[in-house]
Amino acid sequence: MVTNVLLTGVGGQGIITASTVLSQACRIAGWEVKKSEVHGMSQRGGSVNSYVRFSADGPVASPLIPEGAADIMLAFEPLEGLRQIGECTPDARVLVEERRIVPVTVNLPEFSYPDNVLERLQASGRRVTVIPAMATAVDLGESRAANTVMLGALATLLELPESAWDEALRAVLRPKAVEVNLQAFERGHEMMAEA
Repeated sequence: MVTNVLLTGVGGQGIITASTVLSQACRIAGWEVKKSEVHGMSQRGGSVNSYVRFSADGPVASPLIPEGAADIMLAFEPLEGLRQIGECTPDARVLVEERRIVPVTVNLPEFSYPDNVLERLQASGRRVTVIPAMATAVDLGESRAANTVMLGALATLLELPESAWDEALRAVLRPKAVEVNLQAFERGHEMMAEA
């Protein structure tokens, strides 16, 4: 069976790095995996989507998730998660970062960031869990590890061995960033287990 994971957010949140770590962990575990991404205006804080499809017991034909077939969504920014909610199955798991990032276009006079984004996500019928990833990463002294907090939460939903995650993090991240990211991963794992 193929599992489809959609990672969404804005440029600079480490979405591509997170999807690379997930893909590597799947590969290390011996699973078939395909990955693709859409960068958009990511260098200017625009939307970024990354698609990871994997299977422990069969082939994965395409790196693109069919419309409405994402089993799990990691929304690194709430409004981006709301924009992509239609790409999820009706019973999808949604992990969403609570911190919002207001895009430049929303700062224009005729637009505003909606106040009820998290409520609308929760009303979508999907199983939504809010993760304070940025706050957790800041507590660890490294705000750039927020993406790894989200991966730690994701790990509770997958049957990947812990050793595969550890090896993938060490393979993808710069050596000096590994230890704090391992801590961030563990914090995300603990938060999700408690939720």
